[in-house]
Amino acid sequence: MIPWKTLCKPKDMGGLGIRYVQLFNLALLGHQVWRLINNKNSLCFKVFSSKYFPDGNNFHAKKVDKASFTCSSIAAATEALKAGFGWQIGNGEKINTPADNWGTEGLNGDVIRSNILNLNEMCVKDLWHEERRS
Repeated sequence: MIPWKTLCKPKDMGGLGIRYVQLFNLALLGHQVWRLINNKNSLCFKVFSSKYFPDGNNFHAKKVDKASFTCSSIAAATEALKAGFGWQIGNGEKINTPADNWGTEGLNGDVIRSNILNLNEMCVKDLWHEERRS
């Protein structure tokens, strides 16, 4: 155990050089978010997804009355980092048109005019016309 004053000292003075603790914490939590996105077979993902995001998408965590501190911290980091995440479209089945950032420059449902969207077009794949390839 090292005193907090020592941790915040510059490295050349024997500390870890942590200047902005909140940003450092966000970076560490962001790494956990990245791990949950990319390691769907991990025990951590299986435990969290069974209770907090049963659809397998940690961007759409369901509200729970007494969420664990760990999961609520990861959910807060996910919300903070959400604007910077983008998708690889692929087949477009998992990308919710109105809610997710699915393009560049903040392209989401707020940018698309609601009068041109059909209520059945909830995924990016629904916007694609197969026969016209457009």
